[in-house]
Amino acid sequence: MANVDQANIDTTIGLLQEGVTAIPVEQAMEIIEAWEQQLRGLAIADDLKELKDALRKGKSAEAIANLLMSLGGDTSGELNIETSSDVADKIQHLSRLLTEASTEMRSLA
Repeated sequence: MANVDQANIDTTIGLLQEGVTAIPVEQAMEIIEAWEQQLRGLAIADDLKELKDALRKGKSAEAIANLLMSLGGDTSGELNIETSSDVADKIQHLSRLLTEASTEMRSLA
């Protein structure tokens, strides 16, 4: 069970609401690293590492879209933890935003 930092959720949601393509790569890497630290030991941390590696290597928009789609699904599934309903709602919102970010990236491919 992960201890999800509400401030990290709020920051990530805020940035994704502006659009994934508006997030500078360096800032995205910092956010991903913060999530990796927080979720160490969970399978989703491996997905985050893959996304970070894809960004670092300048992979295609399609490859990044696929990783975001996977993260969107894993976020709602793997982070289904015992927490307040407010945090649970934010996790579901984050999951939807990651899926939308995948669609946004596919439009660039």
